[in-house]
Amino acid sequence: MTNPKVTVLMPVYNGEQHIWEAVDSILKQSFTDFELLIIDDGSTDGSTTIVKSYEDPRIRLIANPENRGTVHVLNQGISEAKGTYIARMDADDISLPTRLEKQVHFMDNHPETGISGTAMRLIKNGKLKNTRTLPETDEELKIQLLFSTCFFHPAVILRTELATAYPYPDNLVYTQDYNYWTKLAPLTRFANLSETLLYFREHEGQLSLRKADLQVKNARHIRHGILRQMIGTPTHEELEIHHQIAENRRDVDLQAANRWLEKMLVLNESAKHFDPVILQREISRRWWLTCRKNTTHSKDTLALYRSSPLTPYYRPEMPKYLKFVLRCLISKNAPV
Repeated sequence: MTNPKVTVLMPVYNGEQHIWEAVDSILKQSFTDFELLIIDDGSTDGSTTIVKSYEDPRIRLIANPENRGTVHVLNQGISEAKGTYIARMDADDISLPTRLEKQVHFMDNHPETGISGTAMRLIKNGKLKNTRTLPETDEELKIQLLFSTCFFHPAVILRTELATAYPYPDNLVYTQDYNYWTKLAPLTRFANLSETLLYFREHEGQLSLRKADLQVKNARHIRHGILRQMIGTPTHEELEIHHQIAENRRDVDLQAANRWLEKMLVLNESAKHFDPVILQREISRRWWLTCRKNTTHSKDTLALYRSSPLTPYYRPEMPKYLKFVLRCLISKNAPV
């Protein structure tokens, strides 16, 4: 029997509530040349019983006797993968029917790309909510790393050869995806498809919600390192502003944020790490997102946004811009 084109890697730990939906969404893919590698990490619920109830020969179950943690399971899956590609999948999410077909097609036609992802839509309280997107091109995605993760982890596909040579780092738990992308960034090209091919479920039991404080701490450590590597070393005050921008805080000092984002462009002139035109556009986009998040600063936010030299290089969608203006004008909070 020949090896499959894709290994769909699905770790699970006590996922009985939603795992059947996740498994069904993979088994119903339009692309059928895959194995579904499910690694149960010491579950104490009925997860393995549910998986064993399926008779599809493409499912391969490995049951660990004890819980070892996400990074261990991901690297275990990489070592076990038989496919040319590894597609990530979480046990509480849903892959749309053409996900694998479209991701494999892209990777086959872009051999220079080692990893790619897609947009995703949020499921909350059983209902579909907003769509989440990230930049799409290699340069844009590596600029995104200056602030946060550049892929939605359960929506990625990567080359098994790359993953085998460079497995997940085992430090900085709960931010293993952001940490991993920063390690892979110098080694290969990145890409994202604009299409939504995954529904991501958000619920109270998620590790990312239970470990939020540690996740923020570790993300700050990663962000500081890649900032120094790609742009330059900020002052303590600049670094704190950078973290606040990246964390989408609502209490950002916008004047300080404007100064720092402008300085990033100047630092890149010396570092020459990014194409200055692309960086200018992405920094302008980040400036827009920061101001949009801080509309409670009232009319001063609108005035500062309009007057900033960063503003002209990114044009938000008109409905979002008009909503931003309205929020600034009706805010009753004190000025900045």
